[in-house]
Amino acid sequence: MLNGLFNVGQSALNASQAWISVTGNNLANVDTEGYSRQYVDQKDAGGLKYKPGAQPLGVNAQQIMRFFDAFLERSYVKQSTNSSRWDQQDTIMASLENIFNEANRAGISSSLTSFFNAWQDLALRPDDTAVRESLLSYADNLSDMFGNTMDAIKNIQDEMDVSIKQGVNRVNDIAVAISDLNRQITAQTVDGISNPNSLLDKRDQLVRELATLVDVETIDHGKGNFRVQLSTGQPLVDGIVTYELEVMGPRAENHLKSGSTYKGNINFTGNDSHEYTVEIVRGGDAASDEPPQFRVSLDGGKTWLRGDDGKELRFDITNSGKKDENGNPVTDEVLVKNLKISFSSVENFHEGDQFDIIPKDGLYWIEPSRGPQNITPQIGFDGQDNKNRVTGGKLAAYHNIRDDNCGRYIDELNAVASSLIWEVNRIHSQGAGLSKLTYAQGQQRVEDTKQALGSAQAILPFSDKLQGGNVNFHFYRTNGDFDDSRMLDFTGLGGSTSANFDPSVHSLEDVRDAINRMRLTDDQNQEYQPLVASIQDGKLLIETADGSDIEFAMGADSSGLMAALGINTFFSGSTASDIAVNTQVHSNTHLIASGQVNGQSQINAGDNITATAIGKLIDKPVTISTLWKTVDNQTISQYYANLVTTVGADRRLSKTNTEYHTALTEDLSERVESVTGVNMDEEMSNLIKYQHSYTAAAKLITTADQMLQTLLGLKQ
Repeated sequence: MLNGLFNVGQSALNASQAWISVTGNNLANVDTEGYSRQYVDQKDAGGLKYKPGAQPLGVNAQQIMRFFDAFLERSYVKQSTNSSRWDQQDTIMASLENIFNEANRAGISSSLTSFFNAWQDLALRPDDTAVRESLLSYADNLSDMFGNTMDAIKNIQDEMDVSIKQGVNRVNDIAVAISDLNRQITAQTVDGISNPNSLLDKRDQLVRELATLVDVETIDHGKGNFRVQLSTGQPLVDGIVTYELEVMGPRAENHLKSGSTYKGNINFTGNDSHEYTVEIVRGGDAASDEPPQFRVSLDGGKTWLRGDDGKELRFDITNSGKKDENGNPVTDEVLVKNLKISFSSVENFHEGDQFDIIPKDGLYWIEPSRGPQNITPQIGFDGQDNKNRVTGGKLAAYHNIRDDNCGRYIDELNAVASSLIWEVNRIHSQGAGLSKLTYAQGQQRVEDTKQALGSAQAILPFSDKLQGGNVNFHFYRTNGDFDDSRMLDFTGLGGSTSANFDPSVHSLEDVRDAINRMRLTDDQNQEYQPLVASIQDGKLLIETADGSDIEFAMGADSSGLMAALGINTFFSGSTASDIAVNTQVHSNTHLIASGQVNGQSQINAGDNITATAIGKLIDKPVTISTLWKTVDNQTISQYYANLVTTVGADRRLSKTNTEYHTALTEDLSERVESVTGVNMDEEMSNLIKYQHSYTAAAKLITTADQMLQTLLGLKQ
């Protein structure tokens, strides 16, 4: 019995000592981030059969464990990834919103108003050189505003690229660290005896940090058999095995249907914020009379690109004899939005075959045996996340800002600039200034001068604006006297039997030839060539013939041909990045077209028809298209104002989501803290309690010792 008392007392002393040690450790780590409160797992040691009853064996302090709720931890990790995404997105959206904030400074909106007002001033004084100089100043300022705004957006995109690469590197580092911890945890865990609590805390902290970068979930089978995977299922850590994420440059992938015999690949040049899904909708060979066709989606196949008329865009796959560097035939390039697309093989296109183009740096999960899998965050035009991609954490925020927000703003800003360029040039190209022309340099480059100008293969920015019609030229002697007028005649060019220009038939070379075969009659009734047209670097150049005393002015153009080619236009460029005043106009303000050739073939200095028409654009509804959205009932200024409103709405969305998800995360954090956190008052109370327990255990041993001394004293 006495021996049993000693054992009971010793076990109680050991248990109390363990509790005091653990409590002291809890107190020491009260401010340690990620520390989970620990406790002693103790159990009754049982007893031995003995009269008058089972003799107790005391208490077993088996192991030190931590307070931990796996369900709460998983819930917190899942919620914190959403909170991290929206918090980061809102921070960056504040910078984006500031780019479009014109409350305290001049911007595009006020510059547009000033630009159109300057045209209205010119309409009042069309022969005033000072007014013309003022117009150029406002036009330059507007061009700068477009360029500066575009540069600011692209700078944010560049910053996102840097942040993405840093985030991916950190994800990979964390995965390696977790794998190393899994190895240590397995080595240091002895079931029922020893738990490496500090290592488990470190692993949980790393998982939490990982969740702020990318949406992950965990599967814990005990010890180091711990799996961390993306919410889409791809593992980052599986025990001691790690997998990497990688940022990869622009690339394309084939997704051919079963039974397809197509052997080539899709090629592209250019870059864009959207991914392109290219689907063959009509098979065959590129050289056939009915060539293959494809359509394009920018949101993974949910919707397909449509033109201003609302019809789905179909692009022909043709071959005009082009070959690659190895001499193999390739298809003609086709301009689709920002990309020039072609195929490396011209035969056996199969309906239903798909090709994915990722014309930007993308995020990929690297699987050794199967190759990279695209997990780049993607938001459809319906505003919904692609659930098969990364959707949470800072990486999602960086990609969404770069691709969705900045991508949409760039598209719409380009749409504003493009519409402005076209509408102004469409009117200006048919007008006349104070001076007549001796040459006109085209401002728009045609990539393939043999292709029909209205086709996607010609690669001309405003090819979709061209219509069937014709162009008038008016000719004058250098003394100012009217000589004659001519209309371009396309009869026989491109196989056409009509004199009118046909955008589906006639190429830039046909336009050149039509100009060169124009003839006038001199005083001796002899025919001569008044104009010489040539093509320089894909741009049309029109000059008066050597030795002639002829000048010319542009007249009515029902086709939009001259505006599309940049002949006698006010603006050059086609986007917000390259919009500028035509250098020919900029060097000679008299070439600013304020009037036009009237019915008597005269150009009057006081004529203001063209200036008035351009000035009225401030209130004229026009068609503005981004391929994924078409608006035809707003002015240019109203469309831009709606873009500013959209940016503000996106900021409100990010701010609302930040507040909502932050509140949920904080609530879960408090619930987790209530389980794992150290409470000073509670631990101090426990310390006193276990100190008394230790004293009581010592008293038990002292009592047993006194009993033993009494028993031994009986012999004396």
